[in-house]
Amino acid sequence: MISNFIFYLSLIILGMFVMRFGIIQIRRQKQGKNKIKKKVLEQIAFGIFFLIILGLIIYSIDGLLFN
Repeated sequence: MISNFIFYLSLIILGMFVMRFGIIQIRRQKQGKNKIKKKVLEQIAFGIFFLIILGLIIYSIDGLLFN
């Protein structure tokens, strides 16, 4: 029980850190500080990565609240 709680809590915290890093990168890109070329594959990879992190957060919250 405690180990599951720690696992889910760590997933939530890790997801929050990754999302915060993503938000910072998006702000820098909008300001023009990042020199990232706008390629379709990079945008698709970022979208997939974001969806995976979001899914992990939802999975963690579901495991904490409904089990």
